[in-house]
Amino acid sequence: MIEIRSRDSGATLLSIPADSLVGRKFRGARLAQADFANMLLTQTDFGHATLVAANFQESMLEEAQFCNSLLTKVRFDQASLYAADFTEAALIDVSFQKADLREAVFRYARLSNANFSEADLRGANMSMAVISGVFRGANLAGADLRGADIRDADLTDAVLDGVRLANAKVVGASLTPLQRRLVQMGKDDVAGVSTPHASATSHTTDSRSWWRFWR
Repeated sequence: MIEIRSRDSGATLLSIPADSLVGRKFRGARLAQADFANMLLTQTDFGHATLVAANFQESMLEEAQFCNSLLTKVRFDQASLYAADFTEAALIDVSFQKADLREAVFRYARLSNANFSEADLRGANMSMAVISGVFRGANLAGADLRGADIRDADLTDAVLDGVRLANAKVVGASLTPLQRRLVQMGKDDVAGVSTPHASATSHTTDSRSWWRFWR
């Protein structure tokens, strides 16, 4: 039996008759204050879930699914999120400080006041995402930011080597002079380039998530 408790009161929120949460489905769940810290949650599915003030600090979340989820004040600090999928998720005041987000996917996600300080985002796919927040000291080497809106992002001291930025909105982002040169190189080098992965997803209908209509 695994119990998921409130991070504040310690009260039991869920009792799961299992020995492991690996691959467990929490689709559509509504959980406030849930404490998942230091848990093994590989390939768990939180798609379409609503998570408020949940705690995933130092958890193992490789290949976890958060597609179309609404996350508010959730903490993923120092968590392992390799290849985790946040496609079309809405994230508000979410913290990923020092998290491992290599190959993670944030396509079409909306991130408001996110904290990626010192996070490892090498190879992450954040194409078409709208992002405000802090990336101080984060490693974005090889990340895909094509079509993303990062005008409200603080990229001070972030590593941007090989980042893909065709059609990205960057005016207003906090960048050092060297980063601005790297950004221009990234925009020039990949302009007009498309990949099978990028073209495989279509977002041309009104079936998009409700938050996609935010301005």
